[in-house]
Amino acid sequence: MNDLARLAGIFRVALGLAFVLALGGAFLPGRAGTASAVAALVVLAGAPVVRVAWLTIDWARTGDRRFALVGGALLVVLATGGIVALV
Repeated sequence: MNDLARLAGIFRVALGLAFVLALGGAFLPGRAGTASAVAALVVLAGAPVVRVAWLTIDWARTGDRRFALVGGALLVVLATGGIVALV
């Protein structure tokens, strides 16, 4: 349970960071505002990926192969989608 508490703390920080970055995107002029808004979206989109990776590693450590394989497969699908989006 300690790992999940650490993960929750990380997500609390990520939520606060995304909020501050989104405010910057809304109120800062020019390139600074655009960069801040993009950074907020990256934090919001990256958080679920971090959670899946964290849980997949945790499942693999505890020996739950089925969930670890499903989590790994989901990460492969996400990576493939990211690569296809960039190409």
